[in-house]
Amino acid sequence: MKRTREQGGVRPGSPRGLPPLPPLRITIPVVLLLFAITVGLYDLQQSTRLAFRRVEEHSHQELTQHMGEQQDHLELLLRLHESERVQEELASFGTDPHVKTALLLDETGRVAASLRRVEIGQRGQALHPELFTPEMEPRLQRAREHLAASIQVTPDGQSLVAWYPVLAPGGPGELTSGKVWMLVVQRDLSVLKNQARDQVRAIVVQRSALLAVLAVLLWLFFHFVLMRRVDRLVTTAQRFAARDWEARSGLTGRDELSRVGRAFDEMAERLRTTQSQLEEREAHIRLLLDSAAEGIFGLDLEGRSTFVNRSAARMLGYTDPEALLGRDAHSTWHHSREDGSPYPRSECPIFQAMESGTENHIDGDVLWREDGTSLPVERWSYPMRQGGRRVGGVSTFVDITARKRAEESQHFLIEASTQLAELLDEKRTLERVARLAVPQLGRWCIVDCVDDAGHLHRAAWVHQEPARQVLLRKLVEHTPPDWSSRQPTVQVLGSGKTLLADEALAALRQAGDSNALYPELLRRLGARTALALPISVRGQTLAALLLVSDTPGFQYGPHELALAQDLARRASVAMDNARLYRQSQEAVRLREDFLSVASHELHTPLTPLRLHLQTLQRALASAGDGRLMPKVDKALGQVRRLSQLVDDLLDVSRLTSGRIRLRLEPVDLVELTRDLAERFSEQARAAGCTLHVTTAGPATGQWDRMRLEQVLTNLITNALKYGVGHPVELHVSASGEQTHWSIRDHGIGIAPKDLERIFGRFERAVSTRQYGGLGLGLYISQAIARALGGDIHVESRPGAGALFTLELPLEPAWDAREGPEPATQGTPRPEPPAAPPGP
Repeated sequence: MKRTREQGGVRPGSPRGLPPLPPLRITIPVVLLLFAITVGLYDLQQSTRLAFRRVEEHSHQELTQHMGEQQDHLELLLRLHESERVQEELASFGTDPHVKTALLLDETGRVAASLRRVEIGQRGQALHPELFTPEMEPRLQRAREHLAASIQVTPDGQSLVAWYPVLAPGGPGELTSGKVWMLVVQRDLSVLKNQARDQVRAIVVQRSALLAVLAVLLWLFFHFVLMRRVDRLVTTAQRFAARDWEARSGLTGRDELSRVGRAFDEMAERLRTTQSQLEEREAHIRLLLDSAAEGIFGLDLEGRSTFVNRSAARMLGYTDPEALLGRDAHSTWHHSREDGSPYPRSECPIFQAMESGTENHIDGDVLWREDGTSLPVERWSYPMRQGGRRVGGVSTFVDITARKRAEESQHFLIEASTQLAELLDEKRTLERVARLAVPQLGRWCIVDCVDDAGHLHRAAWVHQEPARQVLLRKLVEHTPPDWSSRQPTVQVLGSGKTLLADEALAALRQAGDSNALYPELLRRLGARTALALPISVRGQTLAALLLVSDTPGFQYGPHELALAQDLARRASVAMDNARLYRQSQEAVRLREDFLSVASHELHTPLTPLRLHLQTLQRALASAGDGRLMPKVDKALGQVRRLSQLVDDLLDVSRLTSGRIRLRLEPVDLVELTRDLAERFSEQARAAGCTLHVTTAGPATGQWDRMRLEQVLTNLITNALKYGVGHPVELHVSASGEQTHWSIRDHGIGIAPKDLERIFGRFERAVSTRQYGGLGLGLYISQAIARALGGDIHVESRPGAGALFTLELPLEPAWDAREGPEPATQGTPRPEPPAAPPGP
């Protein structure tokens, strides 16, 4: 800060922009002389003006007194028609040396009498135009009209002009004076004023001389008495300015300067104590600022650095904070954006904070070090005010390199988790891991794995540059993984331990054979540092990841190792999930195979059993044996029920495995509904229900008749089972490309929480003790409806019955997963694809 003041070129204590003053021994006499001259000139001007005014007033009084006497006398002479005597009276005015002009003007403006006889009979305005100026005309007019004298000083102040109205006698026979003549007298004031000015000058010169003598005496007093003491005080002050805290003025006495000296000595003692305290406090504050982890720098209004703490200098690559003082901050460390593009100073938020007077905060900014590298920072900027005005700004920043790296790592791991969670295949998982690792963790990488038989396989290899991918392919083909190899991945698969930089790089260089191809490929690919780590699942090492980088100055450190291990752990979880999924799929396949085989095997004894019971039923009917017939009928019903359960299990197996086949054909849904209503009429009477069928026009579409009939049968059976003793309503309608089939019962209803659950496999909303069944009917029905391109919906409340609605398209649309769309009616069509698995 001291350097900044010195560079400004302004001495402490001197107001900026004011010239220095000369010494008081010169200043005071000069000021006194200037004061004397100024006072003399002012006195001369005011005294001269006052003298001139007195001259004008005295002349005015004399002229008024003299003309008052002459006015009456001239009027008398005019009444007596004594023109000669009037002329003599006018000529008597010439006895006054100051009277320049005296005229008697008749009513026409001609001269009736004058100091000069030659002027008689001529027009006065032509002879003396200076007396008839436009300024004088109003006064002359008022003098005529009001018969009052008018005396006026001329504009140049050199003459006094008087206008006196004189009543002249009228013509013969006139009793009164009807003519107004004017007596004009001009008296010269210049001589009188010059005499007065000379007198004033003499007086002013005397006074100025006295002031000059006084100035000399004051100068002598200041020089020999006061200035020595002032010099003593100045010398002491200069010693204080040089930090000589022991300097004292040493002035004694009872005069004012001695008192000032003693006060100065007392102030100096206190200043020494205060300065010591300030230096200690400044050193403490500086230590605090230098010890702060945040970078702090202050700016003046021009953007120059006025303060930089050690943390800011260290983060910016400078060893000495003093090297940054006085430099333009923006052009030094804030000149470019993160991408290297220029950063205009007009857009700099630091200067905007100073100019607008408001603080700002930027979470992600970049400063530039001395070596040209960028420093990501979080920065705060505040304006500085002093006395209500802006004097600069202060900005603080913290290095967010570690935080930014952690955020990037977290984003990388989240993205890796998201991508790996989508995969359910071990090989694709390892390929994805290799793609994720490049370029985040290396320039290129190789992934090797071991199968269940203990054989090694190269799962993936990726290079950041597509042009070098071919070289990497040659390298991996040249060195296939083998348990006898010294490759880093093989060592990791064998030991389950991580190989760090030097160890991994040495193993990579020793992995090839003795010919020159492998070293040449490795050289062209670039390998400055490497890292090899295992991918383990449930304690078993299943794969190894090799990361290699050729970036100058880069080394695998703790951060890169932790990030790679996190990626390996996520890969382990993904591989474990893939294995579990594969095992679950195998278990599902085995279960479905078992259900399919079991269903077929159960059908084998049921078919001959049903035939035997039917034969026995016919024999008993022929013999008329009514005692055994009900038991045989009940046995046949149980066989049919068991067959239906086996068919349901078989359908579930087919739906789950996607092996159910749909054969589309034209089906009249109205006709099918009426047939089913008639078929279930006897069962409805047994349940105390009545079936009501309503339709709204035809409803014919392309469906699998047998499967559609199976769906409707399940829905009608459920309605009769849970709506005992209440009517059941069936309704069929079609609108546009959709058909709607609904069935409503008024039975026990379904709780809201069970509305979606009842469509699951083996799910039921009622007790199995009161209502039998496996809970597969609605599951199979919904799966078949969705296979046909439709769906089943239910609306119900407990105690209010249920409304099941089957929605089907008239022409099912087949997507690429389900197979080609069936052919139109009348042409051979291939068998439609199997229905997709149910939910």
